[in-house]
Amino acid sequence: MRKFNTMKIGEDVSFYALVESLQQRFTPNKSAYYSVGLSDGDAIVDARIWDTNLVEKNELTRGEIYFFEAHINEYASKAQFVIKQIRKVEEGEIDKNLFYRSAPITEESLRKEIKRYISRIENSILKEMVIGLISKVSEAYFSYPAAMSMHHNYASGLAYHTYTMLKLADAYLEIYPGMNRDLLYAGTLIHDIGKTRELSGIHGTVYTEEGNLLGHIVIGLQMIAEVAANLGVESTEEVRLLSHLVASHHGELEFGSPKEPGVLEAFALHFMDIADAKLTPISAEVVKTEKGKSTGPIGSINRKTIYKPNID
Repeated sequence: MRKFNTMKIGEDVSFYALVESLQQRFTPNKSAYYSVGLSDGDAIVDARIWDTNLVEKNELTRGEIYFFEAHINEYASKAQFVIKQIRKVEEGEIDKNLFYRSAPITEESLRKEIKRYISRIENSILKEMVIGLISKVSEAYFSYPAAMSMHHNYASGLAYHTYTMLKLADAYLEIYPGMNRDLLYAGTLIHDIGKTRELSGIHGTVYTEEGNLLGHIVIGLQMIAEVAANLGVESTEEVRLLSHLVASHHGELEFGSPKEPGVLEAFALHFMDIADAKLTPISAEVVKTEKGKSTGPIGSINRKTIYKPNID
């Protein structure tokens, strides 16, 4: 199967691809079209469907794989795929597993590393809370993406995002005195636990009804309250602080946090979260970009492009 990195501007091409994103938009004169993100399993390209009937006729759906015919235009110095034809893929026609992206380390390794960090928590209440929360949603915790599109939007993305943040936590704890290690580890491990109910699953991920109505922060706080009540520790300082870290990890009210950070560990958690959420997709694009060139538009930074320095 042909990969995107072999295709050039000006070519007419045909290929299999997974629909990563699908959004209806409108031109200045109010004509409808679709902006589509297509994945070949390794790379994601920007595509346009000007004939909206193609979307409706083929029931184009996020998370599904189709066969496309397209012409590659140059737009803003980047390749843009203009879709001409679409057809559904027959059962057994291709190996669909080749198109689904996953974290750069295995789920088994993520389970082992996260278990190692849990074992380093010495505070018994915090450790019991973390174990109780993760054990209730273990399968989803280690297999779900961390988001639909913005960052870590692949299988095991949630666990990988958590793991990379734990490694950042080690650096923060070494550099900045005054933080409680157990609280920072615990908050990092469960800050996004609500995403196991906010999101629908691994492939073709959408927001659940609960996710749309409440969001992962509120869901996470509900989960903490339930586990704390079962353990009989709901009135402890540990649970209050753990709840605060989850409630404030988006940093500011305008970004969805019901509270802004009020303890040092909460500030650290917020900065780690935003750094990993933004730098991971930026890094992924820079790695596959030639020196002296700019990346394609990156969703996590409002579709800005990043220049890769042409130096050794």
